[in-house]
Amino acid sequence: MTERGHTSPPDRSIVDEKQRLRREVADRVRQAPAEQRRQWDAAIQQRLTAHPAYRAARVLHCYLALPDEAATEPIVRAALAGGKQVAVPAVGPADHQLLCARIDDYDRDLAPGYRGILEPPPGARRLIDPGQITFYIVPGVAYDPRGFRLGRGLGYYDRCLAGVKGRATICALAYELQVIDALPAEPHDVRVDLIVTEARVIEAKGKRYARTSHRR
Repeated sequence: MTERGHTSPPDRSIVDEKQRLRREVADRVRQAPAEQRRQWDAAIQQRLTAHPAYRAARVLHCYLALPDEAATEPIVRAALAGGKQVAVPAVGPADHQLLCARIDDYDRDLAPGYRGILEPPPGARRLIDPGQITFYIVPGVAYDPRGFRLGRGLGYYDRCLAGVKGRATICALAYELQVIDALPAEPHDVRVDLIVTEARVIEAKGKRYARTSHRR
């Protein structure tokens, strides 16, 4: 037992299992052929932009993908061209603080920032209140059909999303090889509402949207 007012230490078995899964799933993504991933990215973009919750959103947040994540540059460009307000993540001056900064032009408003990830430069950030955003597109290493998300272990998104859960749609983009049966979960983990893959859209509550063809 812990003393009153003290937080219980993390369960080492869960922490260790999460680390193992991060390595295992990241290896799967890295081993996928580049051309195959480009096809998956295109299918994910089509499924996402056809979804009613995305189409209804006027202000959205979208992560800017690293090489081992589902691509988002085409999604951000399409959202801007379609008249949506787009916010992207920016790291704040305090540790583990994720800010939402608006951009209007993908090429003009972004530069390499924390860990080389594109973000609006600190002196040119136009911050958006997270409460104004109705659709969040978030990154992750792995997911399960319940909506649990395995991030990189830094906690940026869990802290950001804890304040908007239930007031905005939280959507993850993933390849099918990143969706596993069940992730180990901790009390602070924030579940996503939708998982969009190249093959389907999964609702976290268990209902799944029907598969649709993208042939023209």
